[in-house]
Amino acid sequence: MTSVGKKVAAGAAWMIGMRFVERSIGIVSTLILARLLVPEDFGLVAMAMAVFAFVEIAGQFGFDLALIREQHAAREHYDSAWTVSVCYGILAALILAALAIPAAYFFGDPRLETIIYIFGAVALLQGFENIGTVDFRKNLNFGKDFRFIFFKKIISFAITVALAFHFRSYWALVAGMAASRIAGVVLSYAMHPFRPRIDFSKTKALFKFSKWIVLTRVIDYFGTRSPDFMIGRFLDASALGLYRVGHEIATLPTSELIFPIMRAVFPGYATVAHDRALLARSFLASQAMIVTLALPAGLGIVLLAEPFVLVLLGEKWLPAVPVIKILGLYGAVAVFQATNNSIFNVLGVPSWATGLKTAEFIILLPAIYYGLHSGRGLEGVSYAILGTKLIIIPIEMALTAYLLRIGFIDRIRTAWRPIMAALAMWFAVSYLLPQQVETEKDAIMILALAIPTGMSVYAVSLLALWAIIGRPEAPEKFLMDFLRQRFRP
Repeated sequence: MTSVGKKVAAGAAWMIGMRFVERSIGIVSTLILARLLVPEDFGLVAMAMAVFAFVEIAGQFGFDLALIREQHAAREHYDSAWTVSVCYGILAALILAALAIPAAYFFGDPRLETIIYIFGAVALLQGFENIGTVDFRKNLNFGKDFRFIFFKKIISFAITVALAFHFRSYWALVAGMAASRIAGVVLSYAMHPFRPRIDFSKTKALFKFSKWIVLTRVIDYFGTRSPDFMIGRFLDASALGLYRVGHEIATLPTSELIFPIMRAVFPGYATVAHDRALLARSFLASQAMIVTLALPAGLGIVLLAEPFVLVLLGEKWLPAVPVIKILGLYGAVAVFQATNNSIFNVLGVPSWATGLKTAEFIILLPAIYYGLHSGRGLEGVSYAILGTKLIIIPIEMALTAYLLRIGFIDRIRTAWRPIMAALAMWFAVSYLLPQQVETEKDAIMILALAIPTGMSVYAVSLLALWAIIGRPEAPEKFLMDFLRQRFRP
């Protein structure tokens, strides 16, 4: 593993542990909210978020990536990025105000109008967030980056849960989202000394890199949120709530493990982008870490979807189980291409990611429509998402291999041990599962037995395979060293 790879991996591993703490709060929040609220509440807010996310994503210009990539960025670059963000915040508020009534009409629910007006005010305030926090990642200061995210989460958690107990309605979710974004603005100035000022001098230079980032994110938005629009339009808020919560749970293990690594790898890649061979080794090391950590988690949620839902959410959420199983496979498959876009961006070809997202959307949209009208409902939508990803991933992998000059064998070397260990885990846990889970008590017992069994089988299998081939420099060695350092007496 390269020195940069080790530094990135160390930061990512530390963040994964801390992210686990943060996400534990999120799981507790989901558990409480799912018990207090109903799928319709989640679906209604998901409809409003679909509109808000479109306006928000169009304003995420990728200036953070541009500033990280430009190792010698001047103050004017930061000021220009902040100035554009403020201007877009004002524009976003006006757009959301204009879309509130049409969106309520499109989804057939007048309650959306007020929610979207509130989101418009949030967008206005969010535009003022301090751009200086980009330096947390740029300087590989992952501890501060984590704390910034963590504090936003804990504030949102406290407000959402308190209001859920009080209102027992979707307003708790709305308030929690608003609190998280507003807290982000306040914390950005409290945690970083940079004080931005109005400046447009470097706007053109920033947009030169980020224009493709914006387009990619907009297209990705349509791919990610098109199920929300179509389910909300053709089904109802309750179905959309089941889908959104099911999607979150299904991708929770993989997304939460990948997220900190993704925030770590781009700055790391940027420091070695001048050396293509070193970049390739760093990519393979990062990819190996992602597959090792996230693949068993993704498969685990597929196996344990039903008892997990019974314990975490309750019986009223059981219709989401098929969605979780299908999208859990989607999350497991996605780990094999987790950092491809970072490679495209750091090597100056973000248009490749744009092209791939466009192709994915073109395939996905008719597939979702067919899935909805085939009589399979939410299952049909989930299969459409999984099938589209299975088509796109090999293309992404081929393009990355071309840029980095790595072969198929190189990718196999990084993945075969976690794949084999994950299969061993799958068979071991499958053997323990009954045909049907009837009560919440049964579900608790199943999880109490299956989770430690699966983790043990995976870890033993992985380390045994690693030892058989001579204990090379690999994620297994890094994780063993990391644990020794942290738990050394």
